[in-house]
Amino acid sequence: MTDLALIRPGGGERLHAPAGSYLVHLSGAQTGGALAVVEYTFPAGAVGAAPHVHHGHAEHFHVLEGEVTFDLPDGATALGPGGTVSVPIGLAHGFRNASAAQARCLFLLTPAGYEDYFREVHRAIEAGRPLDPDGLAALRAEYATDTL
Repeated sequence: MTDLALIRPGGGERLHAPAGSYLVHLSGAQTGGALAVVEYTFPAGAVGAAPHVHHGHAEHFHVLEGEVTFDLPDGATALGPGGTVSVPIGLAHGFRNASAAQARCLFLLTPAGYEDYFREVHRAIEAGRPLDPDGLAALRAEYATDTL
C-alpha cells in the first residue's frame, strides 16, 4: 500500500531543463509507481520535446499558461490554458511553445518513472554536459523512448 502524499504549495522538486524548468509535484516514489505529476515552464519559441514515442508510459498534458503547440499524427494543434491532450503509449508526439510568451504545462505520467529522465537532464545540465539533440535522444532511449 502506498503512503499518503501531501505536497504543499511551493513544494516539489525543481529541476533545470534545456529550455525552462521542471517542477516534480509527485514522483513514482510517492505514488507506488502509479503516477508522476511534473510541471514544465518554457520560454517563447522553445521546443519542449522533439517528436518521440514512449513505450513504457502514457503522457497526459494540461496547459496551465500560454499556448502550447502539440505535434500529433494528425498535425499540429495549439492549445491555450485549460486545453488537455492525452497521448497513449506508442503514439508519436512532440510539443513546443510557438508563441511569443512563456508557457506552462502539467504532465501526468502513467505509470510513473519518466520523471527520472527529467532528473537525468537536470544532472547533465548541472554538470555542464552538453545536451544536443543526439544526447537527448540517447538519454530518452534509456527510458523506453524513441526520438523520431
